[in-house]
Amino acid sequence: MKLAASTMAWLRDPWRLVMLAGIAVCLVFVALPLAELMRQSFWGQASKSWGLENYQTFFSSAYFLRALRNSLWVASGATLLALALGVPLAYVFQRYRFAGRQSLRVLTLLSMMSPPFIGAYAWILLFGRGGMVTLWGQSLGLSMPTIYGPYGIMLASALGLYPVVFLVVGSALARLDGALEEAAASLGKNPWGVFYSVTLPLLRPALITAGMLVFLGTIADFGLANLLGEGERFPVLATLAYDLYLSEIGSEPGMAATTSMVLVLVALTVVTLGKRASQASRVANDGGKPVASVPLQSGGARAIAALGFATVLFANLPLLVVLVSSFMQIKGAVFQPVFTLVNYHNGFNLIGNAIWNSFVFAGCALVLATLAGVLVGYVVTRRQSADSKLLDFLVMVPFVVPGTVLGIGYASVFNGPPLLLTGSAAIMVIVYFVRRLPYVVRSSSSMVHQIDASLEEASSSLGEKPMTGFRRIMVPLMRPGILAGVVIAWLEIFNELSATLVLYTGATRTLPIAAYQQAFGGDFGVAAVYSSLLILITAITLGLALKLGKMDEQNF
Repeated sequence: MKLAASTMAWLRDPWRLVMLAGIAVCLVFVALPLAELMRQSFWGQASKSWGLENYQTFFSSAYFLRALRNSLWVASGATLLALALGVPLAYVFQRYRFAGRQSLRVLTLLSMMSPPFIGAYAWILLFGRGGMVTLWGQSLGLSMPTIYGPYGIMLASALGLYPVVFLVVGSALARLDGALEEAAASLGKNPWGVFYSVTLPLLRPALITAGMLVFLGTIADFGLANLLGEGERFPVLATLAYDLYLSEIGSEPGMAATTSMVLVLVALTVVTLGKRASQASRVANDGGKPVASVPLQSGGARAIAALGFATVLFANLPLLVVLVSSFMQIKGAVFQPVFTLVNYHNGFNLIGNAIWNSFVFAGCALVLATLAGVLVGYVVTRRQSADSKLLDFLVMVPFVVPGTVLGIGYASVFNGPPLLLTGSAAIMVIVYFVRRLPYVVRSSSSMVHQIDASLEEASSSLGEKPMTGFRRIMVPLMRPGILAGVVIAWLEIFNELSATLVLYTGATRTLPIAAYQQAFGGDFGVAAVYSSLLILITAITLGLALKLGKMDEQNF
């Protein structure tokens, strides 16, 4: 009887039920697909037996090793370039006041609001073999550098991801104790000496975090690498896994699974090393007063600010190119200086239900991510236990695992009983939800950390049920963090490509998939139209969030 009563009391705890439900969902839709890929990676493609045959094939093949080296090479280069662009920009923005300061912030955010492959497509329109700048240079007898290959991937990735550095490093700069820099200056160090000897070491954890995020974003990206790498001309792990999966449809996807596991291993290694380096570099902050921004006066600072504006405008060039080219006449693969609506006419004739699918799938996934994210964000913060730690870990796994890998895992697991989901709208919604749930969880959790638990204790002492007190007290106080996570999640969900490219059918095609198909197929006019629609929708979302003053990037 005592055991039964204890069990009933345990089950009546709503937060324990939230943890159990969250763990169950994560085990089915996160752990199971990855476990299946791991199983397939150990099933020999040729021998049809268990062992390391696939891994031996991978690490003994010059082609596979080339893809691995390419991935590490472009991710490392993009990370260094993004840091070189984002750190000075964040420093000038946080430490100086100047005309157009807020415009600089908005333009920086605009750089990251569209899918990476749109940036790649825009650079092709400019610097591709038939690009506008390329043809103009050829008419003048100039030999223009190609945008294809590793350096083009590095440039496009860095210009799309340097805002991550700007946000992370800017947040760290805003919290630094100004007394430390003042002490260094009082000992005779000039501004550059203070920066290198004091500020930069204090920023090391933020720099490592920002670099890690850029590296993961680059190595996991499929669309950009496939467009600028031209498929097999410059293979990387993400494109190789996708191509292998397509070639192995109908058979045991051994090498696709193996390549996916190598990609996961690289990502986990980067995260582990990044966390260790960040913890080793962490310094205590006694909560001193941060450095106040000052008017921009010195010539060097003005030059950096001017360079920052130039960088931001250059990074936003793809958006302008896509929007303008969508109204231009195209002959073959070359845009003509004639404005027309033909591209829009052709685009809407071909688009089918892609726009409707995008809104419905993304909307459903956002509702699920919001509801689950708020509950999970609360429970993993307030309830410290083995269950909550496991849930927190499982929720964050999709943030590290590349989308292509997760998509291949879903296609492998949910392609038959007991869960036949492949080709359905449900699998699109689920992968959206699972991939972007971490944004809402982390932003909600950050707000819970700032709310005094005594407020909930007071509510409980007055007889409020746990969920009622949570809804009436915690949710309103968590609102800024919730909205921040929701806005970011919406932008990421609506522009999702990598995870869905192996899951969609003609009936479940979305706008990002349609845009990618047209760009990769060479129909640049229609691709420009679809890309413009993506830019417009995400711009409206971002504009509304900024106008309402509810988006705070520092919550995540």
